[in-house]
Amino acid sequence: MKVTREVITDLLPAYFSREASADTQALVEEFLKQDPEFAALVNEKKSEEWLGRLPAAPLPEDHEHETLIRTKNMLKWRGHWLALAILFTLMPLSCVFGSKGLVWIMVRDAPYAAQTYLILAVVSWIQYLRTRRKLRNWA
Repeated sequence: MKVTREVITDLLPAYFSREASADTQALVEEFLKQDPEFAALVNEKKSEEWLGRLPAAPLPEDHEHETLIRTKNMLKWRGHWLALAILFTLMPLSCVFGSKGLVWIMVRDAPYAAQTYLILAVVSWIQYLRTRRKLRNWA
């Protein structure tokens, strides 16, 4: 099999990032010595084209562990926001059946507290949905 410029072009990103095996590096170097015109072209384009296509730097060793911890925390907060949202939603809706029928206790006795609970419910639902969306985007 004859090694062509196209083959060497495909190997250049691995060669420049030093991720290629010793045999591949030797093959690329030998080809560049035999084809000085192509070697000059590679040297011109090296910093522009191929270095831009190199893979990103490797992730830190503890990246998976940190991601797992962040995900667990997000799941915990999602549960907290859901519990608060349900609590604050149901608080103003507490009622009793009396002689006059259904009576909304908090709305009757403490309308400003009921309003405050409903506002807190809306905020909690929004936070719950934001956390849920963020978790979905991580997946």
